[in-house]
This record gives sequence, C-alpha cells and structure tokens, in this order.
Amino acid sequence: MTEALDHGAPPPSKPDNGVLARVPGQYIAQACKSLPDPACAIDDEICVEIDAARAGRVRLTFRKQRYSRPRGNIAYVSWLCRHAEHVASPELTTIDQSTQDAPPRRRILMTP
Repeated sequence: MTEALDHGAPPPSKPDNGVLARVPGQYIAQACKSLPDPACAIDDEICVEIDAARAGRVRLTFRKQRYSRPRGNIAYVSWLCRHAEHVASPELTTIDQSTQDAPPRRRILMTP
C-alpha cells in the first residue's frame, strides 16, 4: 500500500547560504579565480573577503567539491561557493573570543 503524505510536517530545510543570492556572480567568479588550484590545496574550505558593489563587503566561503563522470574513471575537484555573510570593513574588525576558538581557516582579502 502507499503511504499518505504528512501535510502537517515542516518543509525540508534549505542549506543556509547567507546573503549569497545578493552577491553578483561576477564578484563570486573573480574571487574563485583568485583561489589556489583545488587539486593541490590542503584546505577543504577557504574564506575570501571582497567588496561586492551593492552588497557591500562580504566574506565568501568556498568548499572543495569532488565529482567524477558516471563510470568514475577520473575524479575532478573544484571550488564551490557555499556561503556569504556581511562583514565590517577591515579597519573596524576586532577579534572576539568566539573566533579564536574556531578552527583556523585560510583568508584571502581582495581589494579592487
């Protein structure tokens, strides 16, 4: 027999991507080109801070994505932008205790 759908259940949650939809694609592409070759990079996650026109200063988080063709003969690696968040200008940023406890991430600052 078939099961009836539960209409009272909450919809499946979407991944939190922050303000990524508000950052123009040209700025994401420019930031991605500045990253090291993903096949040679040690880190699985890299953060880049950019000035993105109307979106202001944002921190983009790129994660390494591995994929292959259907037969799986060759594996490929690329950077995928997963999250964006607003940040204050570098002069006004202060280090708080919560960021010191977090695992270290590589940061690349881009200026136009």
